[in-house]
Amino acid sequence: MADILASGKRLMAAYGVGQADRIPIVSPISWHPMRDVDVENPGGWRADPEFRKLARLVQEHCDPYPPYNHVKYPGVFSPLSYQRFLEAPDRYVEMLPAERVLPQRTRTTYVLHAPKGDLFWAKEEDDGIETWWDVRKPVEKPEDVDTLLSVPFDFPEPPDAEYAPFRAHRKEMGPYAIGGGSINSMVAMLVGVMDYEMLLEWVLTEPKLVKRLAEAWMERVWAKVDFLLSRGVGPMWHFNGVERASPPMMGRRQWETLVEPYDGEIMRRIKERDPSARIHVHCHGKVSTLLDSWIRMGVDSIDPVEPPPQGDIELAEARRRVGDRLTFFGNIEFCWMDMETPEKIERAVKRAIDEGGKERFVLDPSASPHEAHTARFNANALRYLETALEYGRK
Repeated sequence: MADILASGKRLMAAYGVGQADRIPIVSPISWHPMRDVDVENPGGWRADPEFRKLARLVQEHCDPYPPYNHVKYPGVFSPLSYQRFLEAPDRYVEMLPAERVLPQRTRTTYVLHAPKGDLFWAKEEDDGIETWWDVRKPVEKPEDVDTLLSVPFDFPEPPDAEYAPFRAHRKEMGPYAIGGGSINSMVAMLVGVMDYEMLLEWVLTEPKLVKRLAEAWMERVWAKVDFLLSRGVGPMWHFNGVERASPPMMGRRQWETLVEPYDGEIMRRIKERDPSARIHVHCHGKVSTLLDSWIRMGVDSIDPVEPPPQGDIELAEARRRVGDRLTFFGNIEFCWMDMETPEKIERAVKRAIDEGGKERFVLDPSASPHEAHTARFNANALRYLETALEYGRK
């Protein structure tokens, strides 16, 4: 398993705190560096000997992606991803028995029993594939917004004593603490409750309904973040899903309407409450026009800064424009790992380190695999690790 203090020093050095032996390296495979493959002895495709060899290398050399809570604390956010029912209290949500809809496919349906009627979210997943896709969203027509918001909001606050171990660990780690919290971007919530295509229409045709949902998100998310801050959770805060509002799907006006007043306000409040906080944003796609906005919002780091054609800016140009005001995580495209050669991966890793800079950079693939790794993927993952360890030394 990884050394949490050594990883903390590497990661915080990438934010300008202290010195480190090398750049931080995020795992290129579906295995976390703080797990032990020999102790867990996983089955399925993770039992493959080549995967296990790579897992051992990840455990020895890779660093956790922050926030990583080495000491856990009670969560307060809904366990349903992307806030499918907008943080409605758990007592209003019912999970129906799973259905086998195909020999390899399972459907799971959740029901929100709101005062104004029932709303449904359903997802499907295939055996051996560690992700899912939506087949039904809660909001399908304008009237459903009233139904969703008819649920009274509250959340049971866990006892303060249950956060004491986390606070003690954070104090022990000092400036190298990498624990914290994760927040779904406001637009990620919007896509969680309705189809993306409908959201793109509603941004133009139903702005009042979108604003009602956004204001509810702000109230409910801040209540929970404020509580976590009061219990000492931090310093790392990860915002996920904001690429739904990035170009070309939405323009500058929508970004300034849907992101800066909501995600940006939560970020501002976090830093007001905890000056040591670090804000990280995960955003795929074309981000060249967003760099200045992130700096204004107080963002400290972003990933994955994808190169063209997935993105629209080279890492060197992004670094030139922001200097040391942003730490970059990236920018090894996931598709390269399964399509290119080890030689191409070696060149890509060296270029990323050169362009990102060893002082404000974390080597990170743009995504993680959700299924059995191919032989090509394993070979490329090995070269990724070998090159990073050699070329990333300071």
